[in-house]
Amino acid sequence: MNSRSWLWILAPLMLSAGVIWLSAQESKVPEGLKLSDLAEKLQNREKSVAKKEAELQQMEQRLGTLQSTLERDRQDLQAREKSLQDAIAKFEQARTRPTLDPQITRTYEAMDPTLGAQALKELAHLNQEVAVSLLASMAPKKAGKLMDQLSAVDAKLAGKLSERVGLTKNKEGA
Repeated sequence: MNSRSWLWILAPLMLSAGVIWLSAQESKVPEGLKLSDLAEKLQNREKSVAKKEAELQQMEQRLGTLQSTLERDRQDLQAREKSLQDAIAKFEQARTRPTLDPQITRTYEAMDPTLGAQALKELAHLNQEVAVSLLASMAPKKAGKLMDQLSAVDAKLAGKLSERVGLTKNKEGA
């Protein structure tokens, strides 16, 4: 036989002998530690890990609930904010007087207060905003005479118009 053949035969035999020799060696466990102690420590560790996993799952569920509650609250807050902004815009629009032609103001100022009060009453029933703007643009003395006559005809309307004049503002003064 040639040397190559011997190599092919002896190499597996040597490997087998090495494996047998290693398995025959004593397992080198550090002194004071026994296999049963290690198994007990491992079981305790596994229990601890399982407990922490259960706690983590509970926390994740609580977090999910809190997130959904927070999202609902955020959406509710956004809806409230939008309705508040709409209300503010509506309020500002109601607070602002429409711009009138100065000729209509001069016409009402020139009218007899009794007839002017009747005309203002009709105007207020058609468009209260225009009536408020008209009163606000009149000279105070002439508006006072007109309101005096209007209160004799319709005190409730006179009160409403007075209130609205006091609560509204000119666009130029805003």
